[in-house]
Amino acid sequence: MTCGYMRDVATANTWTFFKLLFRWKGSVWKSIHMELIVWLFVFVNIRNAYEFFILGSSAAETYEHIVHRCREISGKCRTMMTFAIGFFVTYVSTRWWSIFMTIPWPDTCALQLTAFLRARGKKYEQEDRLFRQNIMRYLWLSYVLVFRDVSVRIKKRFPSVKSMTPTLLTQEELTKLKTSSKEMRPWVPIEWILDYLRSAKKKCLLDELHYIELNQTVLAYRQQLHEILSHDCITVPLVYVQSVHICTICYFVITCFSAQTIHSDHKSWEGVIDFYLPVYAVIEFIVFVGWLKTAFVMLNPFGMDDDDFEMNALIERNMMVSLSYINDFYDKPPKLVDMKVRLPTNLQEVVRENANPMHGSAVPVKMSRVHEAMADDPQFANLLNSVLPSARDSTTAFQTHRPINEFPNIAKSAAMGIISTDDEKSDRGAYRNPENSSKDDGGAAGELRSKFLKQEDFEAAVKKVLDKKLAEEREEKEEKEEKKEEKKEEKLKSLSPEPTQRSWYQEEPTQKTWVGPDEGPSVLQKKISKIRPRPSKADVRLSTTTQNASTRKPLSTYKKASGAATPSTLTSPQAPKTSAEAELKLDNTQSGEK
Repeated sequence: MTCGYMRDVATANTWTFFKLLFRWKGSVWKSIHMELIVWLFVFVNIRNAYEFFILGSSAAETYEHIVHRCREISGKCRTMMTFAIGFFVTYVSTRWWSIFMTIPWPDTCALQLTAFLRARGKKYEQEDRLFRQNIMRYLWLSYVLVFRDVSVRIKKRFPSVKSMTPTLLTQEELTKLKTSSKEMRPWVPIEWILDYLRSAKKKCLLDELHYIELNQTVLAYRQQLHEILSHDCITVPLVYVQSVHICTICYFVITCFSAQTIHSDHKSWEGVIDFYLPVYAVIEFIVFVGWLKTAFVMLNPFGMDDDDFEMNALIERNMMVSLSYINDFYDKPPKLVDMKVRLPTNLQEVVRENANPMHGSAVPVKMSRVHEAMADDPQFANLLNSVLPSARDSTTAFQTHRPINEFPNIAKSAAMGIISTDDEKSDRGAYRNPENSSKDDGGAAGELRSKFLKQEDFEAAVKKVLDKKLAEEREEKEEKEEKKEEKKEEKLKSLSPEPTQRSWYQEEPTQKTWVGPDEGPSVLQKKISKIRPRPSKADVRLSTTTQNASTRKPLSTYKKASGAATPSTLTSPQAPKTSAEAELKLDNTQSGEK
């Protein structure tokens, strides 16, 4: 497979690039080290030939003329080289990734088999297991037969069809494969799978919908294998590959001369630093040739390069996963458990708790109190409708400004947030539709259309409405607090025990007072009123009579001629109403006698 380095770049820091720069396997150094050595060898030999043999001879002038001409050519070709190699690498890398995404995976088919195929109990358990296993084995066989024609690694592992007999093929199946043509050979196992599915449908092991779904999955698997063969047969045009390589080689041959240092470049060599090797040309060689080598490696991803696909590992992985699906985990789910799910965390995650990427970038932005009030209060809609120009006047609305004092009713509506009177409506109509207004405005209908409020006037109106809203909120808050206090008092009253009622014969506790002869009856009444009045004997008899009235017959049953006494005759009209009045009369009599 491709050389993995994702663990080294898990955290980007200063030294991440250096970890990758000095790796050898799959690196640019491994790809171009031989080409770079050859190019430097040619460059150094040309430099030595000029210094020791050409300089000072008749050929020195011709050599310098060649160097100048090569510098002109390389300067013109550098841009063309960048576009040619860049387009070539883009095309090849796109094709390389599409080939990998075309490689089929048998996981879907294995999961569908375990989900759709009915189990027939322990009696047919072995037969059902073999049925599932043979279908997956034929999928692997078709996979190997296709990649054996495409990948050099698979070809070395299975040099012939007969080498697959101990593991993937039986002798009977091998005979049938040999009788088929080479073009048909990879698709024979697919035909066997379809026959097995048809027989399972006849045995009622598959429903109609499940049978169709499995057939579509198997045919999609075959289509992906066919696309792999197509990518291998239809390659990048050879002319394109040759043109890019020849262009690159010729460019760096010219660079071997254009990067040379000649004596005519400097009249005086004092203070001139002459590098024996051209640093800039070496960097350019690494970039362009490394770029070209990258595309050359990706031309055939089924080869033996470091970045080619490791098909042996893919085949082994597919076999193990498929067998686990159909054998190890088939019809063996774990028991249902009631679990309180909690994800484990560590210190680093706790520190980064607020760094949640799954929300909008504007979520942490806090709006001002004025903006929130304007958005929540419907009065601001009336305010804007009253002061803003119409849509057709928007092109000239901000050209000039006019004080809000010229529109008093509009200022009032801006301060109050509403427009209610007829005068205000007329002013607003005159502002929004100046052509319908009166002619007393000095013929400024066109000018009025382009006028707008000043910012300070608008802010003052907004502040008034905002203060009003805050006052209302404060009043609502106070009312809520008062209601809460009332509820608390009612709750305390309901929880406190009620005072027990005294019987008619119990007296309220009072202090004994001496009533002198000089005190009048009004004073006695105030002091005696503190004593609970006692009912008279007639009242007692009346209460007992009314209590037993439910057990007696109705009074209508008695004859009027019998002269039977009614409860009303039991009470004496001459008797005092309360015992307190009787005692009062007795005290008055005694005081008179004294």
